[in-house]
Amino acid sequence: MYRIYFDENAGDQQDRFDLGIPGALRDIAPVAASLCEGLRVLLYDDQEIEVEASLVRDDASARWMAIPDWATMRRHDTTAAAAAH
Repeated sequence: MYRIYFDENAGDQQDRFDLGIPGALRDIAPVAASLCEGLRVLLYDDQEIEVEASLVRDDASARWMAIPDWATMRRHDTTAAAAAH
């Protein structure tokens, strides 16, 4: 499953997240030819949240969007990991 960065502030009213942002584009670039409607991906946000999502193409903006499945969300405790180092 491809991991793609997302920003929780880049969501729209349809609960889709814009993957046209710099971090997402960096992750998409090596696998762009493999992306398709409905593909399941793993979104991550600054290594604190991971959530599975399905891709959709927004024709109006010519960008990939991700629809998260919030039931799959996992939070990572980054403060505990940082304290261990």
